Amino acid sequence: MGYLENFKVVDEVAIVSGGSKGLGRAMALGLAECGAKVVVASRTVSLIEETANEIIKNGGEAIAVPVDVKNPQSIEQMVAQVVDRYGRVDILINNAGIAPMKKTMETDIEDWNDVLNTNLKSAFLVSKAVARSMIRQRRGKIINMGSVLGHMVSGVSMPYCVSKAGIAHMTKALALEWAPYGLNINCIAPGYFETEMTAEAREDESHLKFLKFKIPFKRFGKPEEIVSAALFLASSASDYVTGAVLYIDGGYSIW
Repeated sequence: MGYLENFKVVDEVAIVSGGSKGLGRAMALGLAECGAKVVVASRTVSLIEETANEIIKNGGEAIAVPVDVKNPQSIEQMVAQVVDRYGRVDILINNAGIAPMKKTMETDIEDWNDVLNTNLKSAFLVSKAVARSMIRQRRGKIINMGSVLGHMVSGVSMPYCVSKAGIAHMTKALALEWAPYGLNINCIAPGYFETEMTAEAREDESHLKFLKFKIPFKRFGKPEEIVSAALFLASSASDYVTGAVLYIDGGYSIW
């Protein structure tokens, strides 16, 4: 049956927002290793160029395209640049995000807006911009990065929890709306991984002890452990999967 062929992404054009570090960087490297042409997109030029250059050094194809995911004009320019170069977009991973640890009474409106705009509004804006191309070609894979905290909650990051719950629900709504055009819209919901985003939690001894108690595998995930899930949802192996939220959390969400 050639099942392994279904997992290939050779020559597919993939945009990874927030692709310069953490899980985004791991997914960008993984897609490139499996043959995709990767667009590494984020605000910091030096960091996206570093990731793109690493891909090229390893024999892959990549370009670095600066983008402010909170700015609709910047997003449109980024997508136009990709379509002008490659003619299409096959895969989008909406990975850009922030996770400040603040209790609600310490959170002001600027904090709230920053988290919701970066984590949720940006995914809407980038998905809409990329979907124009995908709808024309009647195929495309959009992967939104949610979180286990879109299903559960934390006592120190309420806006983040709200934004990721929104990501999960937006995924389902877009999956329903864009299914007639052949688009697959899915969500990966990571648990706690060894990235810069979780550095503060890992440095807090009591918080770290609690998290390891809650995770059945008793450890944080390594960034490369997210890649296989992204490859599945980006490839034709997931052609009959849409509107799904896939938890990669070491069992954190079990209880």
